[in-house]
Amino acid sequence: MTQLIQKLKQFLPAEVQVATEGNLLRLLTAEGKPCGIVDVDENENLIGFDLQMMLPDEEGSDARVLAQQFAAAFYPEAAEVIQQDYAAQSLSTLIRLAEKDAVHHLPIPGAGLAVEIHDSGFVTAAQLYRNTYTLIDSDELIDVTEAKQKLLAETPIVVAVEGGSTLYKLSDQAIGVHADGTVLFTELPPVLADIEAADDHKDWASLMGITKDFVNYYNEDGVQLWAEKDLVNNQPIDAIPDQVAVRKNEEVQFYSGATPWNKDRRYTEEELKQQAVLFLSAVTDQPLGEWKHAGEQLAPDASIEDELEPAYIFLFAYTKSGISVEGVEASIHVGIYSGLIRECIVDRVPDAVKAKKQLIFSEQAKQQLDDLLLLELAWVELQEASQYELVYVRTDR
Repeated sequence: MTQLIQKLKQFLPAEVQVATEGNLLRLLTAEGKPCGIVDVDENENLIGFDLQMMLPDEEGSDARVLAQQFAAAFYPEAAEVIQQDYAAQSLSTLIRLAEKDAVHHLPIPGAGLAVEIHDSGFVTAAQLYRNTYTLIDSDELIDVTEAKQKLLAETPIVVAVEGGSTLYKLSDQAIGVHADGTVLFTELPPVLADIEAADDHKDWASLMGITKDFVNYYNEDGVQLWAEKDLVNNQPIDAIPDQVAVRKNEEVQFYSGATPWNKDRRYTEEELKQQAVLFLSAVTDQPLGEWKHAGEQLAPDASIEDELEPAYIFLFAYTKSGISVEGVEASIHVGIYSGLIRECIVDRVPDAVKAKKQLIFSEQAKQQLDDLLLLELAWVELQEASQYELVYVRTDR
């Protein structure tokens, strides 16, 4: 402990004393008043400390140099400065240093230290992060050029809108490329399939169970509400249940329905899908052929027995010239016993996309992105605690 105290005191004002209390170290002023605590582990290694006292308003040593000297004394493996921020209010500079691995010389996530340097040239706080980790290294590491080509080849292109203009980009679901050349996704992009439109057409109201027994009792500010006549006639307006509600604005259309239903039969998944397609056709302003089926699933709460009908959820993605438009999707919940629409959210297509008569082909878009796409090798944490692998991660310009 004596050696640690001596090393620490060279970074503190001369009048600060360090008192030992078991495994705890206290910082004291010249008058013996507490001004901070030093944390150490069972091996008497520094974990961190915080000094709280007034310091002279004068310029001291270079903060970056002092932080590296502190790291050399207490955590020599953390030698790479990765962040430096000045806080004028506290007259101090926060510097973070990272530990790098010995083979690839890459920063190890979560391993390093943070040091706060006062303008006077004293260290006022520090926190060390020593991680026990395992790097699952690859026997053969592909080069960055090959990794880039694999990412471009296997990642879907999307068209996005920024600043009122359209641009092409790789799907955000692709993080980068494993050292063995396989693409790393946060989740696998959906497989888009053409919609088989039904021969018949229905209006959206009938697909939600609105009959002649319903009245539209509210219609203001983009909100419309329907309920059965008996409910409307016999209850105050604020007590009427929203059996059907429609909300529309410039960004989204939202439909919700809780019309009566019976548990007489269970529709097949294909029948429910056709109901969803019919509803999408009735409410979208765009050609149905530009929408693609993006998957389906039973609603998570479908097994809960209550007044709400269990539903199947069908997902659709909007495309232009076969390319997905970022952020434009439809989610349609269909009751499994009634076939009625229980909820639907449809994103509006941005004006910049509607103004485009034709987009370039996906392969041409990827060629445009080639020069803009940058990859760098990094450690990425696996699901297992404290285990990492090498990945070429995206650092798009």
